[in-house]
Amino acid sequence: MLRELRLRNFAVVESATVAFAPGLNVLTGETGAGKSILVDAIVLVRGARAQADVIRADAETATIEAVFALDGAGGARTVLEEAGLAPDDNGEIVVRRELARSGRHRAFVNDSAVTVGLLERLGDVLVEVHGQHEHQRLLEPANQLDLLDRFAGTEEACAGVGALHAKHRAARDEAERTRGVARDRAQREDLLRFQVSELDAARLRIGEEEELRAELRRVQHAERFTSGLTEAAALLADAPQSAAERLVRAARILQDLGRLDPDLDGPREPIEAARIQVDEALAAIRRLRDGIVAEPGRLDAIHERLDALTRLERKYGDGEEAMLRFRDEAARELERLERHEEVMAEQERLLGQLEAELTAAATALSARRRAAATRLAGQVEKALRGLGMERAVFEVGLEAAPEAGPRGADRVELRLSTNPGEEVKALARVASGGELSRTMLALKSVLARADRVPTLVFDEIDAGIGGRVASVVAQTLAGAAEGRQVLCVTHLAPIAARAGLHLRVSKSVRGGRTRMAVTELGGDDRVEEVARMLGGPATTAAAREHARDLLEARRGRPRAG
Repeated sequence: MLRELRLRNFAVVESATVAFAPGLNVLTGETGAGKSILVDAIVLVRGARAQADVIRADAETATIEAVFALDGAGGARTVLEEAGLAPDDNGEIVVRRELARSGRHRAFVNDSAVTVGLLERLGDVLVEVHGQHEHQRLLEPANQLDLLDRFAGTEEACAGVGALHAKHRAARDEAERTRGVARDRAQREDLLRFQVSELDAARLRIGEEEELRAELRRVQHAERFTSGLTEAAALLADAPQSAAERLVRAARILQDLGRLDPDLDGPREPIEAARIQVDEALAAIRRLRDGIVAEPGRLDAIHERLDALTRLERKYGDGEEAMLRFRDEAARELERLERHEEVMAEQERLLGQLEAELTAAATALSARRRAAATRLAGQVEKALRGLGMERAVFEVGLEAAPEAGPRGADRVELRLSTNPGEEVKALARVASGGELSRTMLALKSVLARADRVPTLVFDEIDAGIGGRVASVVAQTLAGAAEGRQVLCVTHLAPIAARAGLHLRVSKSVRGGRTRMAVTELGGDDRVEEVARMLGGPATTAAAREHARDLLEARRGRPRAG
């Protein structure tokens, strides 16, 4: 449940901390006091899109924190575990939204940064918010189907049908593509055979083009290479006064001198080493020179091969590796085309299997929905009569679709008749605003018993309701709060009196600034607030007596006469 809500610089709230309790919690106050600001804050905690205009006028940032206790909230724990998060040692989590005028809003769970998408998933299993205009959503067929699935407990089965439908659609699209290929198969096969054959005939080898271009440079400059290498060999050994000859002469001189003085023979060893290195270099130069052989026609052959590779690259890819990859892909496609009938048969088999599974799942889902539709209609009709629509007839109409879609093979239409003798018609065609409000409340009171969301928030859904019906609405909300938490923004005294926790929202102006405060009421203060709701601007003694009667009735103790 929602234990606490903390606001800072949000709307007209400078700073506020509001504690909530299990069961029915009500928020009351004068019109415009800011009761719905708290609901707006809860909606943001649930992951709604944030706007900078909700930040208090004199601030650059706003913060909203909500503390949730997760006792029994298995769905929330699953969402947290999937995100690598966990509640604290007390089994609580703190969800925080930080809003900034710059638009760089942030979200946190237990001080770990999270996405708004995660907040939405978490909010879906923690809090459900029903606004005063939400009854308009009852007119949308998709939402009517959602209501029925929630009551029937078929959301998982509906998701299963959706997954099967996606698989069936993918298989159908793939089969259609295969059938399309069949129409042009012969032409495609000819093209692929030519491409594979052309690439195979080219005998491609990775690295060949680079090798050819290196050889081309050698052939093109063969004369220059030969001349240069010959000159280098002559300088080292072949010419008079060559390096090799001079080294031999220097070594001999030092050897002769060394016979007279051994110290003078010392430099001869490195000279001998240098002479050996010169001999090795000379051998390498001669090998390179002898290897430069300008074969007749080799230059033309290299140009021809490079031109062939360039033409192939324009068609099949840049470089031997890309062309060989193209060849392998073409060969695989050719193989698939050659075994087209086999592939087509397998796809048709899979398509038929998925179609049968989809039909069976949709049929089973429809059966569960039909059974639930009868029960839902009876329970809602009973609730409507309790809400002052004694002669209302409510139906949940199911119509079979031509084929199963992502949500099954059913179209749902909620139907209502409010007067005897009137035909039961679609809800959008017969209901006034007040009737829609009561119809939604009846639905919510019935669905509350099936819902797994631990906290329900109702924002002035009692608009247009009064008199005896108000007491029934209060009883309905109190029933919905059994075993869960219900937060209700209300203007009706009977509802306020039934709450376990009564919070009054007030607005004041200090220092030229508007400020909002939330106060927990008890004792005489609560009597005064309920009396104000009963009597209007001027609270009378009779209103106070009536307020005491309502509060005593909630406790199950009639007041002494």
